[in-house]
Amino acid sequence: MKFNQLKYFLKIAEVGSVSAAARELFIAQPALSHQIAGLEKELGVGLFVRSAKGVQLTLAGEKLVHHARLILRQVETARTDVISDEFSPRGEVRVVIDASKAYTLIPPLLSECAKRFPDVQLKILDAMSLVAVQRIADGKADLGLIPNAADLAEAHVIPVYRESLYLVGQGLESEREDGAILFEELSNYPLVAPSRPHNIRMHIEQTALEARWPLNIQYEQDTGLILRCMMNSGIANAIIPRDVMNAELRRGELNALRIISPSIDRIHSLVRLQDRPVSTACRALEGLIVEVIQSLCESGELDGEVLL
Repeated sequence: MKFNQLKYFLKIAEVGSVSAAARELFIAQPALSHQIAGLEKELGVGLFVRSAKGVQLTLAGEKLVHHARLILRQVETARTDVISDEFSPRGEVRVVIDASKAYTLIPPLLSECAKRFPDVQLKILDAMSLVAVQRIADGKADLGLIPNAADLAEAHVIPVYRESLYLVGQGLESEREDGAILFEELSNYPLVAPSRPHNIRMHIEQTALEARWPLNIQYEQDTGLILRCMMNSGIANAIIPRDVMNAELRRGELNALRIISPSIDRIHSLVRLQDRPVSTACRALEGLIVEVIQSLCESGELDGEVLL
């Protein structure tokens, strides 16, 4: 397989037409068809099903799309990494961040990256922890900030930040002056939580099992938007990091009580694949993420402890 063949193949797959791809690539259509025919002959499989309406990927073609994107991106990463150094990193870096940290971390991270590393194209994805892990494993992200990632296989894991979880909802009260709630009292509150096996659900249920106190989980929702809507409307409370709802807490729309006896803590780690080359730009982003988290902890935007 040649580099250009993969590039041509992806363009045809993207636009669904050989003639349209030829126009966008500024290549004669017969020449483009010849390149794809050569690729199919080399692989011994058909990559497209041709029709009067255009082309569609075969099953083999769908598999090749995934690999071709990774290969072309790795080639581009190698090119930009070779010509960059620690003082002027360049190239694309894809970072996936657990959804619970999106509101707090993404804006300052984007801002600081643009200021310090103008030649780095930072692309940030936010996802629930299970999806975030999968994007790292599939090579769709170079780097991730993921909770409770210590046991991930074939991954380089750097613990960065420890946070406490809170009970967050409307009209919460506590007899304690320090704004805390005993774990045993959580059963008095209807909860909404992600479904199993999402990280935060498994984590709070494991703590409940060890503490021998049941939880009153009445609703399951796997999107941050619906979780926020349910808390904001007073339908249910959630066990989450405090900063997830910082805006509502500042406006007095919600209350947050720190869970104690036992507390529920979790560690966010920087995660990348062990067998994947690490670019200068990716290393620069690792350091920047740690700096931003430390700054947010010092300002009180994040409630936790930096571990590095």
